[in-house]
Amino acid sequence: MTNYRRRRSKPKDTTRKFVVNQKIHANEVRLIDEESQMLGIMTLAEARAIATEQDKDLVEINPKAIPPVIKLIEYSKFKYQQDKAEKNKAKGGDEEKVLRVSVRISPHDLTVQAKKADEFLKKGLKVRLQVQMRGREKSHPEVASQVMVQFIGMVTEQYSMENPPKLVGDSAFAFLKKKI
Repeated sequence: MTNYRRRRSKPKDTTRKFVVNQKIHANEVRLIDEESQMLGIMTLAEARAIATEQDKDLVEINPKAIPPVIKLIEYSKFKYQQDKAEKNKAKGGDEEKVLRVSVRISPHDLTVQAKKADEFLKKGLKVRLQVQMRGREKSHPEVASQVMVQFIGMVTEQYSMENPPKLVGDSAFAFLKKKI
């Protein structure tokens, strides 16, 4: 009996490929140093001369720009920075935290969630409060907004809701932000 198992292809390499040093083909380039300060628009030969003088590499950052943007940096250092940024991006991005609570949440659990929201907001993250409703709770969405108002009251005074609570399906959402 033969085994007709489907072969899996290798996962595609999604990392961005950068053109380095002699592989750059442009007459004129916009040169940027390690601290992202612009050194000016110059010919590729002048940029290569500066790179050899400083013992660094030329890395093409934006080939679609006119003229192409090239960074003057050690390639290994640049690659390390890019990998670190990719890992941080894959980790979850930490821009927004979601706190899910029920309409029937106990007062103590609500205070615990409010303390968590306080910590996230102090770190500078956005907090999205989601109040879930099930079954017959869906017929009384005003209860969800009451839970949200109660939650906002528990969070310290320096934070508030961005917009009034929005009802979407079986949940009500509100975003918390710093008061200005």
